[in-house]
Amino acid sequence: MESTKKTSFVKGAAILAAAGLICKLIGVFFRIFAVRIVGEEGMFYYELVYPTYSWLLIISSSGIPTAISRMVAERAAIGNHDGARRVFRRSLLLLLLIGAITSALMFFGAEWIGSTVLGGGEGTKYSMMALAPALLFVSLICAYRGYLQGLQRMTGTSISQFAEQVFKFIFGLLIARILFHKYAGTEFAYAAGAAGLLFGVTISEILALGVMMIFYRHTRGQYPALIQDPNPHERVITPMLAIAIPITLGASILPIANLLDSAMIKRLLESIGFSEEYARLNYTSLCTYVRSIINLPATLTVGIAMSIVPAISAARARDDREGMQKLSLLSLKISMAIGLPCAVGLSVLAGPIIKLLYSRVTPEAFTIAVRLMNVAAYTVVFISLVQTATGALQGAGKHRLPMWFLLIGGVTKVAVNFIFIPMKEINILGAVFSNLACFGVAGILDTVALLKVTKAKLNVLDTFLKPAIASALMGAAAWGVQKLLSGIGIFQGNWMSRLATILAIIAAFAVYMFLMLLFGMFTKEELTYIPGGRKLARFARR
Repeated sequence: MESTKKTSFVKGAAILAAAGLICKLIGVFFRIFAVRIVGEEGMFYYELVYPTYSWLLIISSSGIPTAISRMVAERAAIGNHDGARRVFRRSLLLLLLIGAITSALMFFGAEWIGSTVLGGGEGTKYSMMALAPALLFVSLICAYRGYLQGLQRMTGTSISQFAEQVFKFIFGLLIARILFHKYAGTEFAYAAGAAGLLFGVTISEILALGVMMIFYRHTRGQYPALIQDPNPHERVITPMLAIAIPITLGASILPIANLLDSAMIKRLLESIGFSEEYARLNYTSLCTYVRSIINLPATLTVGIAMSIVPAISAARARDDREGMQKLSLLSLKISMAIGLPCAVGLSVLAGPIIKLLYSRVTPEAFTIAVRLMNVAAYTVVFISLVQTATGALQGAGKHRLPMWFLLIGGVTKVAVNFIFIPMKEINILGAVFSNLACFGVAGILDTVALLKVTKAKLNVLDTFLKPAIASALMGAAAWGVQKLLSGIGIFQGNWMSRLATILAIIAAFAVYMFLMLLFGMFTKEELTYIPGGRKLARFARR
C-alpha cells in the first residue's frame, strides 16, 4: 500500500510538472510573439497590469483549492466519496461568489488602480477591464481542480492548463494583432495591443472551464462510495475556510510584494535620475525577458507541491508517520535535483538563452536582461524549496507556518528593494536581490519547519551537496561547449548560434544525468518510484 501511495504521488507530480513545463514553454513563446506584435512598450502595460490580476486570483486559486484537495483526500482515503462530492459542490458555490466579487472589483476599479496605484496612465485601464472577467472563470476552474487533485487525478488539471495556454496563445495574439494594427500610428496602439493580449487570457479561461467540466463529467462515475457517508449534514465551508484563509493569506504575500514591485520599481528608478522611458525598459526587461524564463524550471517543482498536499494528507489521515517522512524527504530531494542544475544552467548561459528565445530583443534591453539573469537564476533554488516544503507543511496540517514565513520573506523583499534600487551602481539589480532574499528566507524557514513537524532526518549530502557539485560540473560543461561552438565559423550566424546554444543545453543535460547516477543521488528504491526510473536504475547498475 505504501509503495502504491508513494508511486501515485510521484506520478501525479510528474504529470503536473510535465504539463506545467509545456504550459510555461507555450507561455514563453506567447511572450516572444507578443513582443513582436506590441513591442517592448506594449509589454510594459501587460507586465504592469498582470500582478494585480495575480493578486486577486490568489483569493480563489490558492487556499481554497488546497483545502478542497485536502478534504477530498481525507474522505476518499476511507472510501467516503459521497462526502468528497459534497465538499466539491459547496466549494463550487463559494468560488462562484468569490470570482464574481474579484472580477467586479478589477473591472470597475480599473481606472483608479491603473492610474493612481500603478501610475501607468490611461492605457492601463483598458488592459484591466479586458482581463477582469477571467477572475470569475478561473475561480470555477479551481473548484474542479481541487476536487480531482484530492483524488490524485492530475490529468484533468494538466489538460485544462494546457488548454488555457493554447487558447491564450491563439486568441491573445490574434486580438492583439488586430487592435494594434487598427490603432497603428496613434499613442493608443501599444495600450490597445496589450489589452488584446489580456482579453485573450479571458477567452482562454472560458474555454478551459468547458474542458474541465467535460473531464469532470467523464470521471464522475468512477468513484462509487465504499462506505455510507457518516455525516451527510456536516458543515463544509467553515472547516474549508479554516484551512484556506491562512494559506490564502500566505500565498497573497508574494503577489502583493510583486504588486508593490510594479508600483515601486519604476518610481524608484526615476528617483535616481532614470528617464521614464529607460525606467520602463528596465522594468520590462526584468519581467518579460528574465522572470518569464526563471519561472520555467519553477513549474517542475509546482507539480511536486500540488501533488504532495493530498498525498501527505492521506498519509496523515491513516496516521502513517513513516509515510509522511518518506514523502517529505523524497519531494525535497527531487526539488533540489531539479532546482540546482536549472539555476546554474540559466546563469552560465544567460545571454545565449535570452537570444535563443527572444531574437528581437533590442541591444539595450539585452544588456540589462543578461546582467539580471546572471544573478536571478539562483532564485530558482529557493523557489523550489518554498514550493515543495510549503506543500508538505500544508499536507501535514501546518498551513499557518508557510504564511508567516512568506510574510517574513515579503517584508524582507520590500526592504531590500528600498535599500538597493536607489543605489545608482545597483539600480534594477536591487529587484533581483530582493527576490533572492524573499525566497531564501522563506525557503530555509519552511524546510527547517518541515523537518521538525515530520521528525524526518535529512541527508544533506544526497539532498543538497551532491546536486550542487553535479550542477557546478554541468555548468562548466555547458559554458565550455557554448564557448567552443561559438568560436567555430559555422556557428557564427543567427540561426546557427541558436543551434550552438541548444547543443550546449543538451550536453549539460547529459552530463548532469550521468553525474546524478554516478553520485547515487537517488536510491534504487527511489528511482523505481520516478516515471522511467526503472530504466535509470538498470542503467546505473551497469
